[in-house]
Amino acid sequence: MRSYAIIGLGRFGQCMLETLVRKRLRVVVVDASEAKVQYARDLATGAVKADALNFEVLQEVLPDGLDGAIVDLGDEMERSILVTNYLHKLKVPQIIVEAVNPQHAEILEIVGATRIVYPEQEAAERLAGLLAGRGTLDYFAVTDAFSVVEIAVPRDWAGKTLAELDLRRTQRVNVVAQRKPAKTEEDERWELASPDYRFDRDDFVLVAGDAAHLQRIQQ
Repeated sequence: MRSYAIIGLGRFGQCMLETLVRKRLRVVVVDASEAKVQYARDLATGAVKADALNFEVLQEVLPDGLDGAIVDLGDEMERSILVTNYLHKLKVPQIIVEAVNPQHAEILEIVGATRIVYPEQEAAERLAGLLAGRGTLDYFAVTDAFSVVEIAVPRDWAGKTLAELDLRRTQRVNVVAQRKPAKTEEDERWELASPDYRFDRDDFVLVAGDAAHLQRIQQ
């Protein structure tokens, strides 16, 4: 089972804790606040009240073999920079850090962050993507110019194969995967797209492309 550490339980850290636990992953929380640690103990695999700015303490409380760490120390930029550097020294392979601004993000990358997040901005972009496209169920912006969306199969795709539709040439989008309807998220079974797969009317697909072309296929 994959395991992660969350250093700091701000709003982003709490959301990540709840989401990772729902995914049945092991999560260890480190925070200096007793109240936040008590909250985390009801959810996490482990929760420790500790000062993450102490390298020796952090080294002691974090389990070996972590797959990644999430750092959410709010707007305390210096603290998040130091903790990110400590995690890098501890050879944590994936270090995800909430940034306050681009300057903060640049320093975080220098000291070892593997991914920088701006939770409120990313949430807004995600919501904008949902609002911009009819029938969009989920949306992920890879860059400003390239996204992946989950949509219900367009009516004119039903009964046809990917080879017959030739979407890369005709619509300039790529179908990545498809799935049948599911009652719960846990029941979803995605299959990688095959040129011979014939779409049913109730299928769902993951489609990649730029915003304009993705919006066009949803109209």
